[in-house]
Amino acid sequence: MKVGFVGTGRIGSVMAANVKKANFDLMVYDQFEVATEKLRDMGARVASSPMEVGGFAEIVEIAVRDDSQVEDVILGPQGLLKSMKPGSIIVIHSTIDPGTAIKMGEHAEHQGVSVVDAPMSGGSEGAAAGTLLYMVGATPELFERCRPLFETSGKTIVRMGPLGSGAKTRIVHHVIMALNRLAADEGLRLAQGFGLDIPTVCEAIHGGEAQSHIVDRYLAKYRDMTTGGQYRIAGMALRMANQMGLPMVGPALFQQLYLPQKDDRWPIKFRPDSR
Repeated sequence: MKVGFVGTGRIGSVMAANVKKANFDLMVYDQFEVATEKLRDMGARVASSPMEVGGFAEIVEIAVRDDSQVEDVILGPQGLLKSMKPGSIIVIHSTIDPGTAIKMGEHAEHQGVSVVDAPMSGGSEGAAAGTLLYMVGATPELFERCRPLFETSGKTIVRMGPLGSGAKTRIVHHVIMALNRLAADEGLRLAQGFGLDIPTVCEAIHGGEAQSHIVDRYLAKYRDMTTGGQYRIAGMALRMANQMGLPMVGPALFQQLYLPQKDDRWPIKFRPDSR
């Protein structure tokens, strides 16, 4: 199978490398040429534009930053739809508004091209370990066609429903994760105030009813993690909940407490030297 991959940043580069290791014929593109150097060394073809990737591949995976970049990659002057053949597939891994995924599907349908939304959870570490969670919005037929690619980086691959369902599930996942991080941050700041040893507190919590994946990895990963993505998705969740008439107190609180700063860092975070 000829596969394209657009967006070879921190997680995309690992996912694309896994595709290449699985012996797919791979062409990659990133707006920063340096991001494709290691993949070139692995034997991947390097394109000069998304349009070149679209003309080559049967399935193109996209892992770029946000909705505007997704739209540019697909619909732009050098976008995928300028060259993709009928029967080919675009897979969007980016965390975007479900409406954007559906809109891209409508545009692609005019050319006989299908769109799948398949956001992930697990980060570059999960991609390297082959343990990513894929939340997929697709027909059963498209899901099965794309599954071999997802299996190169994923352990849990779930079809959530039609196009847009993956993005919706990702928002649900982010809301729960953000509020778990809020709970961990608040609790461990209190533990710090008490003068307790934080690693020992985390060990104790692991054995109790407050146990969570966030607390287990808090010191190694979450205490200094930026919140730009979580803040954006909390806003997305609030907007969609408002349209459905659903109260969402948690994401609103998250936005009030974790306003992005200039350096995009959490203003409330555990640091041993912060108090």
